[in-house]
Amino acid sequence: MRLWNKSFGKDTKAVDFAGRTIAKGAYNDRNSEFGWNVDHILPQSKGGATADYNLICCHIKTNDEKADKFPCFNANEIAFEIVKVQNHYEIRAKSKKAEKESNSGELDLFDSASGVRFFKKLKGVQNKKRFVGTVFIKLYGLNNTAVVDFIEELMDTESLSFKTKGASMYGDDLIIVAHSYNMPLKDDISELLDKCVLLNTYLSKYFTSCEYIKGFDIYYRVDCFDDKFSMYKELENVQCPNVTHPSSYKYQIKLGYQQYYNSLFVNGLVLENTEAGDKVTRQADFEYTEYNFVFTKLSENLKKEASGK
Repeated sequence: MRLWNKSFGKDTKAVDFAGRTIAKGAYNDRNSEFGWNVDHILPQSKGGATADYNLICCHIKTNDEKADKFPCFNANEIAFEIVKVQNHYEIRAKSKKAEKESNSGELDLFDSASGVRFFKKLKGVQNKKRFVGTVFIKLYGLNNTAVVDFIEELMDTESLSFKTKGASMYGDDLIIVAHSYNMPLKDDISELLDKCVLLNTYLSKYFTSCEYIKGFDIYYRVDCFDDKFSMYKELENVQCPNVTHPSSYKYQIKLGYQQYYNSLFVNGLVLENTEAGDKVTRQADFEYTEYNFVFTKLSENLKKEASGK
């Protein structure tokens, strides 16, 4: 973990030198597609030291392919060489083109080898279980669309797919839907939960107090699908509570067309895979359980901001 933090900082996911994605929470996990471990750049069999300057975080597959080969090896179908630079060794791609692709993650579909390699990677993950995170953000009485822009920035549009639905047939609801289509790790689920708590803090302690909105609800759920085909087919059935008629909607919490609780709610898979399960008791009769937590220090400061202090 110390070497990870030194190499990638606070990032929970990264790309190793061969272009494979690794995840902080999947250390030494061979059952994870993001499993990684620590490799000696100059192999120990060649006199390589166990010191930071000679260690590198890389995918388990990358490490297996490299093994103790020296000075040249192939990893992820890319040719590398181990070269001495002053008083230490480094791993470098043998061609500038391959080096650029492995370091930046860029895909060049005009290069046949790059395109076919990318396709083979896709084939290998189609039939694996998919965990998808969905956040429904319901806003009532919105009077400034800057709130929507703020929400999209807070939730991080680079990792989430956003869409905004207009006013519903039952009133002045604005519904923002955010999907994260690949959440294989508990860290991924927890990270999105933290963002929901952060959003809950801003909406409850600032935006409603300043009357930028009249009310809100946040629903965060995680669903598991057998494969990618099932994900696309069944995800459309996952809908926001209370959007359709309450007498027929299975995810509804309480009766009523427009009931706002100014709160955050989570479903069972979120409770099972995060610290939320230790903080609240699951409501057995409902799809969602209330998890109305805020960040305390931020909450206090936002109250001051809202009061003009």
